Amino acid sequence: MKILCEVQVVNRATQANRTPRAVKSTLAIGYKQSARDSNGNTKKELEMVLFTPQVKAGTRYKVRDNIHCVHTKFVLDGKATIGFKQPAENLLIKCDPIQLKGFLQTLKLGMEGKDAINLRLNIASATAIPQKSQPQQRMVINKRSEYPIKGFPRTLKSLTINNIQLMKLSFEICTLRNLTSLDVSGNKLTKIPIELGRLPLTTLHLSGNSLGELNDWCWLRGSKLSESLCELDLSANGLSYFPPALVRYERLVTLNLNHNNLRHLPFAIRRLQKLRSLHVSSNKLESLPAAIEDLHIDLLDVWGNCFKGFNVEAAQKQVQRTATAHTPAPLWLQAARVVSNHKLPYSASTLPAILIELISEAPKCLCGKLCYALESQDLLKRVTQPKFTHIKNLTYSREQMIYSDVIICGPNCCAYQQLKALFSILIS
Repeated sequence: MKILCEVQVVNRATQANRTPRAVKSTLAIGYKQSARDSNGNTKKELEMVLFTPQVKAGTRYKVRDNIHCVHTKFVLDGKATIGFKQPAENLLIKCDPIQLKGFLQTLKLGMEGKDAINLRLNIASATAIPQKSQPQQRMVINKRSEYPIKGFPRTLKSLTINNIQLMKLSFEICTLRNLTSLDVSGNKLTKIPIELGRLPLTTLHLSGNSLGELNDWCWLRGSKLSESLCELDLSANGLSYFPPALVRYERLVTLNLNHNNLRHLPFAIRRLQKLRSLHVSSNKLESLPAAIEDLHIDLLDVWGNCFKGFNVEAAQKQVQRTATAHTPAPLWLQAARVVSNHKLPYSASTLPAILIELISEAPKCLCGKLCYALESQDLLKRVTQPKFTHIKNLTYSREQMIYSDVIICGPNCCAYQQLKALFSILIS
C-alpha cells in the first residue's frame, strides 16, 4: 500500500529534525521477498519505505519487532506518528484521514502476521507516487457514463453531478470528509441521506429535484452541516412549505427557493441574521412575515408570487375585539423577553436549549415582545405594509402591493391599540 502524505523525520536520540519541515512524500508498506533457502522456501520481511524529494531511492525501515510507538490520537485530523527502534526515528505524518486510517490498519495487520490485499505490494520494487499525480480535489459528472464505477476519490473537495437522472444519493458521497461543495442539480432525488448532515459543506445545490414529494428533512438536523453551510439552492423541488430546520442554519448567506409552491415564510426566519440573498420568486406567497424587517438583505427576490391585498375582514374583526383581563406571562417567558429586549449575551452553557430556541425563533409582537403559545386571533394576516428598511435591492411586480403578517402579544398591547385605531379609520 502506498499513500501520498507530508512527513517530517525526527531523530529521537539527538532530537534533531532530519527534515526541517514536513515535505511531500510517499509512504509505502509491503513484504520484501528474501532469497530461497536450502529447502526452497522464501522468507517474507515486512518493510516500510519513505520516499522524499531528498531521498528519491527511499529510506527503508524494518517493521517486525522494530516499532517503538504508534501515536493515533489525532488520526481523525489526518495526523499520526510512527516511531522505529532502529534507527531511532519518528515519522510525523500528515495525510487524508481516510487514507491514513487505512494505512495504519494495514500496518496493524502486518504486525499481527496477517495477510491483506494492501500488503501484497512488492516493497523491493516500490517507487514513489509521481508528484504530478496530486490528489484529485474536483470532479464534474454530466453523463451517466462518467459516473465512477470504482468509487470517488477520498480527497474530493468539490463534486458536481448534473442532469444524469440520479435517483439516489449514494452513501459513499456522504463519507467524503473533505467535501465542501456539492452540486446534484437536475436529477430525480426525492430524499437526501441523513448522513449528509455530517459533512462540513459550505455550498449545496439541490435544484431541479423532487424533494417536496417526501418532505424528509432529517438531514438538515446534522450539526456539522448547520454550522458550515453558507449557500443553499432548493429551487424547483416542489416544496409546499419552508423546511422548519432551515431556520437554524445561522451561517447561511444565500438561500434560493425559487420555483416552488411556498405559501408562507416562517416568522422564525429572523434567526438567519447573516442572510444576504433570499430568492423566493415564482412561488405562491400571499404575504410576507413582519420578521422580514429584522433581516439585513442585499437582494430580496419575490417576483412572480400571488400577493393579496389588504385583509379587510381581519381588520373588522380586530376593531370589534375587546380587551381582556390582564394575565401575567410565565416567568420563563418574561426572562426570555428581557434577554431579547436588552440583547444580553447568552450561549448553550448559560441557557437551556429550549429557551435559546424561543429567543431566536419565536415571533415578535409589534411592540417588540416575544410571543409564545399564541391564539389564532393574535395572528393578523396582510394588515400592514412592510417598509423594507434593511433591504437594499427588492425585485417584485409593481402591479401588486405587498402586505405582511403581524403578531400581537395580546389585546392589551399598546402597539396593537394604535393598529386597531388605524383599522377603524381605514374601514370607516
